[in-house]
Amino acid sequence: MPYKLIFPTAQLTSLALFIASSVFAVYLAGIALAVQPTLTAQTTTTGIAYVVYYLVAAIVFSLLVIYFAKRFKLNFLKWLFVASIGLVVFYVWNYLGLVIAYTYAEYYAMIIAAPIAMVLALIFVNRWYVVNIAGFFLCSGMAFILGILLGIWAAAIFLAIFAAYDYISVYKTKHMIGLARIALERDLPMLFVFPSDFSKKLGKIEMTDDGIAGHNAMALGFGDVAFPGIMVVASSVYGMKVGHFLPFFLLPLIGGITGMAFLVLGNVKKPAPGLPFLNAGVITGSILSYLIFIILL
Repeated sequence: MPYKLIFPTAQLTSLALFIASSVFAVYLAGIALAVQPTLTAQTTTTGIAYVVYYLVAAIVFSLLVIYFAKRFKLNFLKWLFVASIGLVVFYVWNYLGLVIAYTYAEYYAMIIAAPIAMVLALIFVNRWYVVNIAGFFLCSGMAFILGILLGIWAAAIFLAIFAAYDYISVYKTKHMIGLARIALERDLPMLFVFPSDFSKKLGKIEMTDDGIAGHNAMALGFGDVAFPGIMVVASSVYGMKVGHFLPFFLLPLIGGITGMAFLVLGNVKKPAPGLPFLNAGVITGSILSYLIFIILL
């Protein structure tokens, strides 16, 4: 008898999104360095001080969001997230507009219209696909910015520490699960949502301790795409300097794809911390690139 082949739509979409976001971030980095070569990290450990700063900021931010969401029924959290996304979209289009616009008028129209359109869409439409598009620009922008600022080994340390933090915050303190639940309840643009069937309308999504209620969709934190993208960019920029761009770009990307595939397709109990899998993949890819093309060759 014939069998209908069923593809894991949500899982494959998450893989495609990670690849597209990382490639786009590297592309933005190339534009930025062509315009401002001094933006790049000067050494492989440049920016290592950001590790402590961003770790403390992430912990404080998570706790404040949970506190305010439980204490007050205010919408300012959503406006804060929307404004942050608008700012990153503006920054991204500052560079993207350089290769698209033909005149100064077109350039300024783009960098003004793009963030305004994104903010308005998040406010008035706010469907899952709008949030996903916003998340794509946010993750690509974050990966592009931090990937340029951090040297390759500073980025590796940065990601290793955040992978440990993600593991603790999901499996031990579990405050990251609470944060995801708040994001879904308050419609905060913090998560990618991938329906298992694009032909069906996606209803209200609820997060439980066992994952997404109803299993009709999959959620993925913006950080699970942005953080490994930082390593892909930092490694690629280093590869540009030493004349081995392709391996320093491809091997971390393949490592990230492997980590993402294991996370979304493997037998991993959900909800699960994404960064231990993804960050391990991109860091391993970067180390292999360095060992093969710098140490051995």
